[in-house]
Amino acid sequence: MSKQTRRKGFTLVELLVVIGIIALLISILLPSLNRARETANRVKCGSNMRQIGQAIQLYANENKGNYPRTIYTPGTGIKCAWDTRTTSVAVDPFTDPAAKNNINDVGQAMFLLIRTQDITPEVFICPSSNDEKDTYNSTPGSSAQSKVGFSGSKNLSYSMANPYPDTTAVNNSYKLNATTGAEFAIAADKNPAGATNYTGLTSANETSSQKDMQLANSPNHQGQGENVLYGDGHAEFQQNPFCGSKRDCIYTASPNNPANPGQVTTNKQNPSPNGTTNCAPTWSGDSVLLPGSGPLWPG
Repeated sequence: MSKQTRRKGFTLVELLVVIGIIALLISILLPSLNRARETANRVKCGSNMRQIGQAIQLYANENKGNYPRTIYTPGTGIKCAWDTRTTSVAVDPFTDPAAKNNINDVGQAMFLLIRTQDITPEVFICPSSNDEKDTYNSTPGSSAQSKVGFSGSKNLSYSMANPYPDTTAVNNSYKLNATTGAEFAIAADKNPAGATNYTGLTSANETSSQKDMQLANSPNHQGQGENVLYGDGHAEFQQNPFCGSKRDCIYTASPNNPANPGQVTTNKQNPSPNGTTNCAPTWSGDSVLLPGSGPLWPG
């Protein structure tokens, strides 16, 4: 009777070695994969910014050079309330009684681009964020024409320059229209103001450490920077928010001293969710991108 050949398997030690090698390779490759994913997201986000810029220019061409805004009453503050109503009839953001309760509403101004231009809700979502496109509450037959603004803060990943300046800003030559300068920041990834873990916005300056600068950057890209749309229509990823006209911080109001624009990078004020003058630009090149990203903003 012949002896059967005994087949050897892997020993426990060999299996552990193989598992260890696989774990090591994953730990090496995962950061690279995450960086590649974030790079792709930044490119897509930049594309969103450029599409928004094109929609703004088309809107301006159709409205005597003016950038989008709805009901405007100087001196009453900024609102970023989110309109959650749906209706079977078309809503006019300029005359609807309910819409009038949200004067100086930034979200409504941006939503006008969806209502009037060939642009979809997906364009207003940064792929690096956890936000979701607006589905108009998923009501059967609902559309952008049955809304006056975004359904909620999770449906808007970006902030735009204040379209509702107060009287002081207007007197200091602030304008938001087709004459806006090429270096002026029109829109960008959402302002970090209001987020509980992004409280360093007003303390950061151009020489801040990377750790401190992360607190001043948009949360959309994990504090690494933001895509910014400029007045000449191009979008660019910036590693800090001091990238507006004269190195202005695009997320905060400049000191109230337009006679000395050289001060624009110091003594920043945190934009207020209550619509105080902290949201108001103080000179012609002062970008104050709204709304903020945190729970303090009405939503």
